[in-house]
Amino acid sequence: MAVTATAPVRTRYFVRLKLRLLRNGLRGPGTRVFGFVLGLVFGFWMAAAGFLWFLLAGLEPRADIGLVTVVFTGSAIVLGWVLLPLLFFGVDETLDPARFALLPLPRRTLARGMLAAAAVGIPGVATAVALAGAVVAAGTRGGVPGAAVGLAGAVLTLLLCVAASRALTSAFAALLRSRRARDLTALLLAVVAASVGPIQLFANSLAVHASLAPVLRAARVLAWTPLGAGFAAPYDIVAHRPLLAAARLAIVAACVAGALWWWSHTLESAMLGASSGGRPGRGPARGGAVDALVPRPLRNARADTFLGILARELRYWSRDPRRRAGLISAVVAGIIVPIALRVAGGTHGARLPLPFAVAFPALIGAVLVANQFGYDGTAYSMHLLTAVRGRTELRARATALAVILLPFLVVVAVVVAVLTHDPAGIAPALGTIAGVFGTVLGVESVLSIFVAYPMPESRNVFSVNTGTGGAKAFVAMAGVLMAAALAAPVLVVAGLLHGLLAPLVIPLGIGYGLAALLVGTYIGGDALERRGPELLVSVTPRR
Repeated sequence: MAVTATAPVRTRYFVRLKLRLLRNGLRGPGTRVFGFVLGLVFGFWMAAAGFLWFLLAGLEPRADIGLVTVVFTGSAIVLGWVLLPLLFFGVDETLDPARFALLPLPRRTLARGMLAAAAVGIPGVATAVALAGAVVAAGTRGGVPGAAVGLAGAVLTLLLCVAASRALTSAFAALLRSRRARDLTALLLAVVAASVGPIQLFANSLAVHASLAPVLRAARVLAWTPLGAGFAAPYDIVAHRPLLAAARLAIVAACVAGALWWWSHTLESAMLGASSGGRPGRGPARGGAVDALVPRPLRNARADTFLGILARELRYWSRDPRRRAGLISAVVAGIIVPIALRVAGGTHGARLPLPFAVAFPALIGAVLVANQFGYDGTAYSMHLLTAVRGRTELRARATALAVILLPFLVVVAVVVAVLTHDPAGIAPALGTIAGVFGTVLGVESVLSIFVAYPMPESRNVFSVNTGTGGAKAFVAMAGVLMAAALAAPVLVVAGLLHGLLAPLVIPLGIGYGLAALLVGTYIGGDALERRGPELLVSVTPRR
């Protein structure tokens, strides 16, 4: 329980501490500095793009189009703030409340300080700059009253983003007491979070290629929720409806107050962390230790290092809550995004070719294995002690992920082809999946050795590290871009071969993917054997 401090602690000390953590991102190993600088560049780019997007949308002559764009984009930003820190570990850069558990800080002081610290990080600054575009547009269209309402809406929305994100994270840290509850919550949140972007893409495509009426109705509904009320209020000022604008701002303000109250009452539980409750463990499995650890289909295979690592990886992908959360997000996005990309062309527009649409879920694998050694943590030392060959290590890890994801990717290609009435595109799509996924595994076999970072050791699936987590997430996205660039030949071939030549894409894609995987594991294996000790240091949590 928090007690009264002997001397007052002001909010600026938390801000200075956060700024010092950000400054420390420029120190240490070169890969850490590179990741931090890349995160800064990406954050500033997103801020500038968001500013222009809101500015142009707010100045759209057709008010209905502008309202739809601004409300849907703003709602996606708020949902992203709330859900992404729970699902993508290391993205959240706010101060860890558990670090303050032993300090005599009043609860209100800690809540105010952490709120201010969260707002000065890269995501907070980028969001503030983006929302400034909406303020400028509101002032241009509505004069001084429009600018005042737009500024109030932007400030309240930013407070809502930070407060709701912190409140939800703290609440889950206190409520998730059992493994089953953690898994169920991870599933539900993964489904919602992975659906945010595709839903917005689908809505925007409908607004362009179909009737605006249903999308406008949905936007008007969102405009009366905390997600979009702050963005819709300036439109009421332009339409000479000040009472409606005040009502929308009151909705956001009430939600901010509720989130702050909720956060302050769950903060102490978050400081203590989630308990390790659950049912008592089962008795020893029948058949000995090997049968207990190795999946049934592999028990008759020749026992060697490759089989051991493969069995361990398969077990971890099904048992580790952190891996499962990412895997569930990838599966949900892999189902929704290809369909949304195909629908975006509309009934009269040019659709995105099926091979290009199904390449997206294959590229998601780069995010899953960008920090594959970070999941091991200090347990990776056993691989060094037993002198596991680097190529064997990487190929076993790649095989495990392929066993899990490749069947899913094949099903996605067939389902999307059937739903979008393009059965002729199944063969090029399957070849594209093989080539892109193999390239992803090859690229990450090298990249994951040089950009590894420690993962939280807590059993709480929603634990996050402080520091430069956002920069590390951007490094994972760099892996996606590298894999996409190297897999471009497969996409070109899939786009050129049609008719009777289309089935040739399958063997060509399989060959290209296998070649990329073998080359990547060959190069990465040598690097892994040279950098084994440095890699262990990189994935060891700093206490």
